[in-house]
Amino acid sequence: MSGLPMSDLWCAAFAYAYVAAVILAVETLWKGDRATGRKILHMSVGNIVFFLWMLTSPWTALVVAGSFVAFSLLITSRMQRRFRDILGRLPEGTGPGNVFGKVLDKLSAISVSGAGNEFGLVYYCIAFTVLAVLFYDRPIVVAAGMLPLALGDGMGAVIGLTYGAHKYKLIDRKSVEGTAAVFAAAAIGVAFGLLFYGMPWPQAAGTALAIGLVTALAEAAAPWGLDNLAIPACAAGTFLLLGGGA
Repeated sequence: MSGLPMSDLWCAAFAYAYVAAVILAVETLWKGDRATGRKILHMSVGNIVFFLWMLTSPWTALVVAGSFVAFSLLITSRMQRRFRDILGRLPEGTGPGNVFGKVLDKLSAISVSGAGNEFGLVYYCIAFTVLAVLFYDRPIVVAAGMLPLALGDGMGAVIGLTYGAHKYKLIDRKSVEGTAAVFAAAAIGVAFGLLFYGMPWPQAAGTALAIGLVTALAEAAAPWGLDNLAIPACAAGTFLLLGGGA
């Protein structure tokens, strides 16, 4: 990355620093409540889209976003079990083994396993990587795709679990309250993202409402865990169909 403009390097630095800060906050404040911590992480990480205006190269997007995919894979329970099997074969008291074991313990604290689909965060990072690479020069498209996932899906889960009294089922069991929260949070989040990237208010409001509706439908219809792929695809596709990416 040495030949990249400083703006790309700053984008990478801000993205890594922000995610590290979010993980530290989740580990500190929600250490005993992994389900809540997972949702805070889910909603907060999406704010990376507000750093993407600094990007000038798809390769920077691939390296930065791709590294999050690799990290999300490392913290799945499946990969952690494999690492622990390897550590178990090392002589007891091995220095590197002890250090790595402590690292695994920390990763377990922020892993989504036990608090949702094991690969949900992986799908989240894959969606971000695809959008960031394809639309590195149009970050407004990435914002339109990722903010509904981060805020809409995240808030829908919180409201649905807490206040979801009226249940329905398309594929998985959902609640009217949760779906309404998905719509509202997605629309509000997208509106802020579009305004941040310079879209006029009337157009931003109409586009955000349309994306909020599509997000609510995608979240309700997608099989458990796959909404992390379906929502960004549907939201970004809706934005492009409405001419927002022109």
